[in-house]
Amino acid sequence: MGKVSHSLFILCYLCYLCFLLFRFLQLMSDESRKVIIIADDLSGAAELAGIAFAHGLSAEVQRQFEPRTDAQMIAIDTDSRHLRPEIAADRVRRFAEQVAAEKGAWLFKKVDSVLRGNPRAEIEALLQATGKRRAVLLPANPSRGRTIRGGRYLIDGVPLDQSPFARDPEHPRTSADVQTLLGPSTGTVDPIVLPDVESEAELRTQVRARDEDTLASGAADFFAALLNERCAPAKTNPLVVQPQPPALLVCGSSAAWPSRESDCRAANVPVTTLDDPTLPPTTRVCLLGVGNSPAKSLQNDLMKRLADHAATTIQAFSVHTVLAEGGATAAALAERMNWSRFAVVAAAPAGVGVLRPLGQDNAPLFLIKPGSYPWPAGIWQSFLDCRQD
Repeated sequence: MGKVSHSLFILCYLCYLCFLLFRFLQLMSDESRKVIIIADDLSGAAELAGIAFAHGLSAEVQRQFEPRTDAQMIAIDTDSRHLRPEIAADRVRRFAEQVAAEKGAWLFKKVDSVLRGNPRAEIEALLQATGKRRAVLLPANPSRGRTIRGGRYLIDGVPLDQSPFARDPEHPRTSADVQTLLGPSTGTVDPIVLPDVESEAELRTQVRARDEDTLASGAADFFAALLNERCAPAKTNPLVVQPQPPALLVCGSSAAWPSRESDCRAANVPVTTLDDPTLPPTTRVCLLGVGNSPAKSLQNDLMKRLADHAATTIQAFSVHTVLAEGGATAAALAERMNWSRFAVVAAAPAGVGVLRPLGQDNAPLFLIKPGSYPWPAGIWQSFLDCRQD
C-alpha cells in the first residue's frame, strides 16, 4: 500500500507540473498573439487602443485594415453604428474576412456600453465569419456605474430608460431591458449570452469562464479585464497628456453640446458654431460645435460641415492639439483630413484615446472620447490652460 500511495503521489505531482507547464505555454502563446478589435465607431476604437497601450502594448487605430504593422494591437473602426443592421453586418463581415487571414489573432468585438447601433447584427456577422459557436456580451462598465441587474441596465442605479440616454437624438434608449435593446435572435438558439454584471469581480468571473470557441464582446471594462488575465496588469503612468496650444475642441455630440458650450463660455474660451462659423482673428484655444442641431435626417450633412470648418481652423492656426468629442465627430474629421491610420502615443485617463495620424507631416495630436462621458478633469484643465501665454 505504501508503494502504491507513493506512486500515486508522484503521478499526481507530475500531472500538476504538466498543468503548470501547459498554462505557462498558453499564456506565452496568448501574449505573442496580435490583438485585433472591431469597433463600430472611432471613439470606441480609440478608447480600447488606449487601454491596450496602458497595458504595455504598442497600438494602432485603423479605419482601413492594414495588418502590415509592428503594432501588437490593432483597433479597427468599421464606422457602422449609424447604418441599417443588414448593411452594418455586411461591412463587419468584410472586415472579419480580412482579419481571419491573420492566423492566430485574438479578436474582440467592441460594443457601445448602452447597446446603441447594431450590436446583434454585427456580433452575429462575426460569429458567421469566424466560425465560433457563441459570443459572450458584457456591455456593462461597473467602474463608471453602468451595471446590469436582473436583465435591466442601470446607470448609477437609475434604469437606462429614465436616464439622459432616453433622449439620445439618434439612438434613444427607451427600455432598460437588455434583451429588448439587443433585439431578437435570427436563429432558433440565441448564440449571444448577455449575463448580469454589477461589479468588477463578476467581470473577472466571466473572463475566467471563457473558452476558445467563444467570441468576447462588450465595452471597455470587459476588455481591460481580459487584458489583465491575458498579460500583465495595467502599467501605471503618472503623466496626464498635456494638450498644447493652439488647441481646438470639436464637439459634434448633440447630447454633450449644451454643457460643453456653457463650460467654455464660463471659462472665456472662444466658441464658434455652424450657426455663425466665422473664425476669431487669433486664438490659442477654441470650441467649435454644432450649435442648434438640425433634424436627425441632416446629421450626415452636419458632420461634414463641422469637419470642413474644423479642417479650415486647423490649417489657419496650425493647431497642435485637436480634441474630438463623439465618434461621429472624430470619424468625419479623420475623413476630411485624410487620416486613416493612427498610432497611440500616450496613456490617458479611461475613455480617451491619444493618437497621432501616421504618414502626415506636422499632424496634430488627436484626442478622442465618446460623447456620453465627460472629459477627464486633468485633460479638461490642460485644455483651459492653453488660454494662457
